[in-house]
Amino acid sequence: MPRALSSLRYRFFTALGLVLFMALLALGLIAQFQVIPVLLAKEEQHANAELDRAQRAIDNELGHLSLFTRDWSVWDDSYHFLSGEETDYVESNLTSGLVFEDANLRAMLFLKPDGTPHLIAGLDPQSGDYVACPSASGDCAWAAPITHSVQEHVAGGPQNTLHTWLHAWPERSMVSVWPIMHSDGSGPAAGWLAMVRVMNDQWLARLQQSTDIEMRLETAGSTGPHPQLSQITRTDERYMQASRLIEAAPSGYSISLQTTLPRTQFQANLGTFRFALYWTLGLLVVVVVVVLILLERMILLPLRQLARFTESVQSTEWNDAPSRLVRRSDEIGQLAHAFQRLLDYQRRQTHSLVELSQHDPLTGLANRRLFDERLSHALTKAAQSNQALALIMVDIDHFKAYNDHYGHPAGDRCLIAIASAMRERFEEPPQLVARTGGEEFMIILPAMTTAAGLERAETLRQAIAALRLEHAASPTASVVTVSIGVACYVPPRAIDSEALIAAADTALYSAKQAGRDCVRLDHAMSLA
Repeated sequence: MPRALSSLRYRFFTALGLVLFMALLALGLIAQFQVIPVLLAKEEQHANAELDRAQRAIDNELGHLSLFTRDWSVWDDSYHFLSGEETDYVESNLTSGLVFEDANLRAMLFLKPDGTPHLIAGLDPQSGDYVACPSASGDCAWAAPITHSVQEHVAGGPQNTLHTWLHAWPERSMVSVWPIMHSDGSGPAAGWLAMVRVMNDQWLARLQQSTDIEMRLETAGSTGPHPQLSQITRTDERYMQASRLIEAAPSGYSISLQTTLPRTQFQANLGTFRFALYWTLGLLVVVVVVVLILLERMILLPLRQLARFTESVQSTEWNDAPSRLVRRSDEIGQLAHAFQRLLDYQRRQTHSLVELSQHDPLTGLANRRLFDERLSHALTKAAQSNQALALIMVDIDHFKAYNDHYGHPAGDRCLIAIASAMRERFEEPPQLVARTGGEEFMIILPAMTTAAGLERAETLRQAIAALRLEHAASPTASVVTVSIGVACYVPPRAIDSEALIAAADTALYSAKQAGRDCVRLDHAMSLA
């Protein structure tokens, strides 16, 4: 290492740099997970408020349509028309089509008390011509979806009738329906009057002008259980898209209310936070510089002599280097002793880590890392020696239910008992038993044919069942059982570790499908 990098000055600088980095990281995390989420939440509240305002505007339009429909429904001429007494009602009020254009209506539906059409009048969506029909067929076939929707709403009678709603298909429109009564409100109702107003581009433009909200409406699929939930999409730093599904008829359709909103407030708040953040960062840098100066004057200068001495040690083995220093009784000697103890401790820890990296701490079996190494080596050796190799995959049946029923300490004891049973039966040096998952084990059996592998697997299954570990939560048996999959590599065909493991896993899956507590062989892989 270069002399400059090994100096205490460099180390102090590195340590303080790390502290500064951690401080910057903390500030970044605070910004990312506290400040910015709050700003985004406020932005979402603003978007929801705008959507609420847009939806209230649509509701107001529905209210206006409802009042207009109600005025017509309590008109005595309408009552007489449904009763068959007003013969020139259509000619006087509907034939010119001006009422539809003036009121921006698509259609007016006069229904009998039972919901069957009496008259359907309106403007054809394709041609714009006025048409009138006794039913939703022929020239008025376009009104069939609306007619069906109105009939569904009036089926419950006046008390259960929803007076206004949105209709999404085939045109986005607003619908209002009222029972036709005498002008004084007396009944019985002569039928129903429904008015349909199309939510077209002209209507939307007027609504946008009155609310100052840029809106778009699209026909969407089913709303699901929460139709009022909003979805916010931030397209870039300047704008965001907000949308909400609004319930609409017929069933299976809804209307998507969408708006584009500027992110002015968010950017302003974010700019203020960034300004404060930069000031904080600058202060931290100043603090670090001051600390470095103090360290240089109060600590580093007195230790420089010790640093020069330690630099003179030239040895590749650190345990021999401090021999001239350990005889000292001052702080330098204590530091040398501390170095040696630290080195010894590090070596012991390294040895322990190597041991832990290859074995499962609970069962003492090999872990997945050691298993992968040994399996790759065993496959290579099997190919070179032209010998078969068997792989057994074991899975404890319903182990989650065992843990839930008896508790995790009991589950650990169960794993240890089963691991011991495996270790007793596969203890020959070339063989390896590994715990590769929570309740999954794998066994490598070099120089083992398919038939021998199946026999050993069955013997293991019976031995585990013979442990008689109670399993009251198992639907398979009253004791702990295992499902076993066996795959065998037979030279000279080429195969890698992943393919052999996949074959054993396929066999294990077959064992589970067969009802568990059994052994299955992957025939596609294990060809003798």
